[in-house]
Amino acid sequence: MEKASENLIIVTGFGPFGGFEAVNPSWEAVKLLPDNFESNKTPYNIEKLEVPVEYAAVDKAIEEIWSRNPILVIHCGVHSASKCVLVEKLAYNNCFMRKDFSGCTLQNGSASLKNSKTKFIYTGLDVNKIIKTIEECHCKSAEAAAQSSRNPGNYLCGYIYLKSLDINRNRSLFVHVPQIDKPFSSQEVSDMIFNIVQECVRQIEEDNV
Repeated sequence: MEKASENLIIVTGFGPFGGFEAVNPSWEAVKLLPDNFESNKTPYNIEKLEVPVEYAAVDKAIEEIWSRNPILVIHCGVHSASKCVLVEKLAYNNCFMRKDFSGCTLQNGSASLKNSKTKFIYTGLDVNKIIKTIEECHCKSAEAAAQSSRNPGNYLCGYIYLKSLDINRNRSLFVHVPQIDKPFSSQEVSDMIFNIVQECVRQIEEDNV
């Protein structure tokens, strides 16, 4: 892969699907992110992308995203049972058996990867530091604002994460968000995602020193 763009960060959220036909909480939070910010006097641009809940759409989005050599890619999806933000440590390449929102399935239930032959891929980013950053910035009564997770799921969330990890595990992350106002508003979740972006950039900058 070519040298990463020093200024581009891409954050994705998913579109509607079963149970969230009106709005997907992940996209509602992602679209509220700022367009740009600075870290260590370096300007960064954040581009937001809504991805349909379809295997083919994810394949197309991943190809287009990484062809632009972003410094960081963060995917977001909704976790209907979670009461906090979940930062996923890895993705698995198995059991993608469910039909997507268009009714399509994957042959053999596995993703076609270009680089990895293993059944799972960990992110190279330090998830524990990311969680600590969120907890320092966001506290709501006794409830945790964020937790780490090792279960991105076997649907489009796990699929898109696996695809990005296969391309560059050191610049990829997946974040599950709770339902809107259960307990956090879309703006509160967006603020958490932004803090995640900032911490990931800090880690990447530190690695490049």
